[in-house]
Amino acid sequence: MATFRRAMAQLPAPLTVLTCYGPDGELIGLTVNAVCSVSMSPPLVLVCLNRTNFSHDMVVDSERICLHVLEPGQQELAVRFASPVDRFSGQNVRHGAVPELTDVRVRITCTPDGVRDGGDHTILLGRVVEVVSPENGDGGGLVWHHRGPAQAIRRVS
Repeated sequence: MATFRRAMAQLPAPLTVLTCYGPDGELIGLTVNAVCSVSMSPPLVLVCLNRTNFSHDMVVDSERICLHVLEPGQQELAVRFASPVDRFSGQNVRHGAVPELTDVRVRITCTPDGVRDGGDHTILLGRVVEVVSPENGDGGGLVWHHRGPAQAIRRVS
């Protein structure tokens, strides 16, 4: 198991914050790093959720989720949404079909489109219904690598 954990630490994973509404309309948010694109037609994403996470059942049962793709400089947001604090305090949130953190430039809104067992995780398939992404420039991405946040910036050769 330790060897597998070390090997997976070599694999950069995108740092995202997932938000949704709970069953009573409360704001739910957590940091997620097991996210990837599955299909362009139809547009689908895959999100893996730790079954022991307090928010697990509320996310799996939600009608919509929003993935916020973090950029360099947003490490504090990743830490905040992974900590036992009032995660939304001080955040600019747009309340619509799903809560959106408007200070995050890339946001992907999905409706759940299936769940699979993934051992100690649940694999959630999301059908993309809306994407907010700027056309200008690439500031790079924020990834989880070697058990900590790192910047992924494309180098031009």
